[in-house]
Amino acid sequence: WGLGIVTGDNKKHLKTKQGRGFEPIYTGKEIDAYGLKAPKYFIKYKRTGYQQVAKDEIYRADEKLVYKFISKNLVFAYDDTQSLVLNSANVLIPRIPGMSVKTVLAFLNSSTFKFLYKSLFGEIKILKGNLMELPFPEISADTDKRLTQLVDEVLKGDVVAMKIIDNEVTKLFEIPRA
Repeated sequence: WGLGIVTGDNKKHLKTKQGRGFEPIYTGKEIDAYGLKAPKYFIKYKRTGYQQVAKDEIYRADEKLVYKFISKNLVFAYDDTQSLVLNSANVLIPRIPGMSVKTVLAFLNSSTFKFLYKSLFGEIKILKGNLMELPFPEISADTDKRLTQLVDEVLKGDVVAMKIIDNEVTKLFEIPRA
């Protein structure tokens, strides 16, 4: 888990066009359920020039989840581009036995988990401690594989796969649909 970068002076450090030595940095506004929108800002990353930075291995992980820190709902995106995030977003590298990172993403973006989060915590900030209390069920290897494949379909633009994921997560919690 890691916090987004606090530059101390966004006007000085962030640019709206990518120049030599600059790389994308994502804010909470560019985070959608499952994926990242095009970045609005670019930064010349140098660890020592900012007020707060997570470990490089957090930002540069081969795969991670990034999420909106301030939000009424859980909104998580998959990132395998080793991108940076600003402090309106945070990073989660889940390690839940029997679940891929993409399967965890499916649960966190589901209507079931959004309902649980609001019911249990009702906060506008998505806090690490609260996320750690969410009740992930034990699932079979086949279910993990299926959810991972469905997330891959969502990442390719298949919006129907999102509904299928939501239904499957609901079934895992044995919540009847109205």
